Amino acid sequence: MALKKLKGQNFRAFVGGSAVPEATSCQVSITGNMEDAKTKDSEGSFGMEQMTSRSWSAQVDSYEATAASLIAVIRQFVSDEKVQVGWDETKEVAGSQNRTPQNAAFARSGQAILNDFTIQANNRTNIQVTRQYMGSGALA
Repeated sequence: MALKKLKGQNFRAFVGGSAVPEATSCQVSITGNMEDAKTKDSEGSFGMEQMTSRSWSAQVDSYEATAASLIAVIRQFVSDEKVQVGWDETKEVAGSQNRTPQNAAFARSGQAILNDFTIQANNRTNIQVTRQYMGSGALA
C-alpha cells in the first residue's frame, strides 16, 4: 500500500461536530508531562523519566467573522462550557466545502474549553478569529 501525504486543506478542526468554516489553519498540540523516576537503585548517570499526565489543545484560525459568529465565540468563552473538539481528514464532496470527515485513523476528539481567542481586525482586510481550545479529559 502506497503512503499518501495529507495536505493541510484536508486536516480540519471540528468544533461541536462541524468543521470550522472558512478556516485558514489549525494546530494540534499533545503534550506529556514528565517527572524524574530515578531512584537510589538506578544505575548510571542518565535520567529516567516517567509520564505523569497528558494534555492536549487545538487552535484554529478562521475568516468566519459575521456578527453572529463573533457573538457565539464570546458567549462560548464567557460560559466556560465544554464543547466537543477534534480533528480529522476531510474530503471534497460536491457542495460540502471540503468539510466531510473521513474518520481517519489519526482522527481524535474530546471535550475542551475555549480558553483563548483573538480577533484580528486590520484596516480594509477580512477579520481573522483565532480560537484556542484546551482539552478537558482524554482524547477518544
